[in-house]
Amino acid sequence: MKKTIIRSAALLAAGLLTVTGCASTAKSTAEGVDFPGKDIRLIVPWAAGGSGDLTARTIAPLLEKDLGVSVIVENKPGANGSVAYNWLAEQKPDGYNLSMMGVEVATLQFMDYDIKPENYAPIGQGLSGPGAIAVPVDSPYKTLQDLVDDAKAKPGKLTFSSPGIGSVWDSPAAGLQQLAGIKLTSVPFDGSAPAVAAAAAGDVTFSIDAIGSQKIQVEGGKLRYLAMLTDERDPNNPDVPTAKESGVDLKNASWVGIMAPKGTPEDVVAKLSDAMEKATADAGYQDVIKNSNLVPTSRNAADMATFIQDEAKRYGPWIDFAKNNTK
Repeated sequence: MKKTIIRSAALLAAGLLTVTGCASTAKSTAEGVDFPGKDIRLIVPWAAGGSGDLTARTIAPLLEKDLGVSVIVENKPGANGSVAYNWLAEQKPDGYNLSMMGVEVATLQFMDYDIKPENYAPIGQGLSGPGAIAVPVDSPYKTLQDLVDDAKAKPGKLTFSSPGIGSVWDSPAAGLQQLAGIKLTSVPFDGSAPAVAAAAAGDVTFSIDAIGSQKIQVEGGKLRYLAMLTDERDPNNPDVPTAKESGVDLKNASWVGIMAPKGTPEDVVAKLSDAMEKATADAGYQDVIKNSNLVPTSRNAADMATFIQDEAKRYGPWIDFAKNNTK
């Protein structure tokens, strides 16, 4: 009799474990289907006012509309974006903590940061920002060649503002030095907005940054475009030659996207990526981006992962040069 009771109790316990396991699986599946069930936090790795910040604050309401929850934007600038990227890598991979991302997620690995593309789950791309070289409006340089000639005569004396070595705009400055055979001095800032403002104030010789980031200062009469880092002349600034036309075959564009921590479930990534593609296709979003001299650009999660790896290969040699040759 005693053995029968013990055996029955064991069978009951086994049955309860089976039921509990099924309930756990059902709950996990339901959570995946129900995502998102609470507000999403979207970090901006740069200071307010730049193209990345603009993208976040333009796209957030559109994501809210599609996902049905609030998307809270928060700036967390510092150290070439690594402050935000390190923060994101430590978050639970559940889709509720996201970050804007730029080329630094592909390039900081060359600067001995523990930040690599494989540490994150790309969601998608929102824009690209063709670059330009601009000088203070009262600068003596009328052409890019004027600047290059003076830099050759004064090695290391000419300065440019950037978000720091390894960033999207410091790197093409290294390319400029390589191609033109000159030496420049980099003055780092926490993001494009303060970097461009420094150039507008005359604190540095020139700015190398996105056309859109420089636009306000150009329109305000503080900066003047010297050359566009594009294949063709910018339609909004047709009188400004490309760098190639000016004797230096240099092209570069920033880009901005969104990413999640590594290990975020594929169905969550897919839902966020789909929402982002819809947002970037929105006419209002495209108008805001175009009016800022930026280019609405959409890549889904899978395409973005490949693109980031390609960017790492492109920027690596520039960064190596910057580390060894720029003051």
